[in-house]
Amino acid sequence: MSESQFEDELERKIEEIGEKADRAERANDLEAEIRRAKDNIGDLGRELNSLDSSVEGLLFYDGVLTSVFGDDRLDEVDRAVRRVREVSDITDEEVLSAAEDRRTNEILQSVEDAREVVRHARSETIDAIREHQREWEGEIESARDLNQIIGGAGSDFEEVLSDMNAFLNDSIWDEDRTLSSLESRWNNLTDKWEQNAGKHGWDSFQEEHGLSEDAMDILKRFAEEGSVRLNELSVEVIKEMKGVDDLESAIRMEIDTR
Repeated sequence: MSESQFEDELERKIEEIGEKADRAERANDLEAEIRRAKDNIGDLGRELNSLDSSVEGLLFYDGVLTSVFGDDRLDEVDRAVRRVREVSDITDEEVLSAAEDRRTNEILQSVEDAREVVRHARSETIDAIREHQREWEGEIESARDLNQIIGGAGSDFEEVLSDMNAFLNDSIWDEDRTLSSLESRWNNLTDKWEQNAGKHGWDSFQEEHGLSEDAMDILKRFAEEGSVRLNELSVEVIKEMKGVDDLESAIRMEIDTR
């Protein structure tokens, strides 16, 4: 082989090696690109699952507000549901196309934006539920004060009040419970509440029995302090209390020997 032929052969070999190196580099780049696309698609799948869980939580509290307490759905909830539907309405082909064009970050940002809308709606819904909770807890506390006089510990109505308090502070915040069971339980408790309409608190008790403000003041003193002195009771107040069976049997006179 002549020197020129040897040089040509060597140059060809070098070109072949260079081409193989280019192919190997492109193969490595392609493999890295595939791994990146898989990772991005996996991230997107996890974010969508997380969004789905967030929506489930939102719809649970929306159900507590609307089905259990009979309130209207908040506009924020409707907006959140629409936003999630827009984000979730994406095909496999669109996901793959986004992965190829390195646009999955745009979709991920849309998912995060939707999750923030859901968080806001959830927070607003919980605030609305707490309004019902506070209102009922005030009613229960007032009824409990009155029940200390006319019912006493261990009465059937005292048990109803305890069950209502547990429902408001525990049951409605347990997302593992079904909305149908919560609705049924609350309906049962409020039915028992209505069956004891005259024991709901001072106002309802006063209205039902036609008691005066002076008589009500004495009753509240009994509830708060456990006793009042005889010289603080007028004949009219005593007559009023004797006219109410629950009071006549609940209030007794004792002599303080201290």
